[in-house]
Amino acid sequence: MAIAAGCVLLLILAGPWLAPHDPYQANILNRLAEPSLTHPLGTDAMGRCLLSRLLHGAQLTTGAALAVVLAAAGLGTLIGALSGYFGGLCDRALMRLTEGVSVIPALALAMVIAGVLGLGLKAVVLALACVHWTDYARLVRNVIMVERSKAYVMAAEALGVPRTTIIRRHLLPNVVAPLLAMGSYSLSWVILAFAGLSFLGLGVEPGAAEWGRMVAEARSHLREYPRLVLVPGLTIMAFVILINLLGDALGDRMREGRANYLTTRS
Repeated sequence: MAIAAGCVLLLILAGPWLAPHDPYQANILNRLAEPSLTHPLGTDAMGRCLLSRLLHGAQLTTGAALAVVLAAAGLGTLIGALSGYFGGLCDRALMRLTEGVSVIPALALAMVIAGVLGLGLKAVVLALACVHWTDYARLVRNVIMVERSKAYVMAAEALGVPRTTIIRRHLLPNVVAPLLAMGSYSLSWVILAFAGLSFLGLGVEPGAAEWGRMVAEARSHLREYPRLVLVPGLTIMAFVILINLLGDALGDRMREGRANYLTTRS
């Protein structure tokens, strides 16, 4: 699994340099060409190299998905830490806000936000981050509430350590492992949501080398040239499956480490 993850990471980072052609260079005279040595996956309706667009799209899609996960995790961690540590009215207010956002279908709310903000990568990232932080907030809140009642936190409070220092130095390190596990799982959802918004015309600009946009632009040629849809569609599916497998492996590794730690302590 580590080898597969390394290969995928290398492919994402080196994709633009591995692409045999400019992904945005159109050639109407060579439109809808069959796979060949020059164009291993053929060309699309504008005569652009399908493989080159696929490789460039890997960096665009994963980069945007990572930005969404980091933004959502940052906002969720802040809200969850404040809610879990201070409790009381602060906890009730922040959790009602979290529940209010989470009860609305995430993708539908993201579509509304993206529709208001307009096309563009920044708009999509902001829209998905605005609906995806709730799971992180609940996770961090639960972890903080458990750790807050332990002796080392009460000792720090008794010594007069500032609350912000307690949260930053003593409590937040305990949420890193759960956040990594959740982030690996949520990355696959974000990739699917990002591709879905682009497919519906609410994502990146038309013509961008992005997997969801590639599927949308090729759907009118589905019957005659199904490979134009199958290539980016199967790529999305394979990438999401791989990320889920990596998330499972990461979660198993963390659970094993936790079990070994408890066995050693006992």
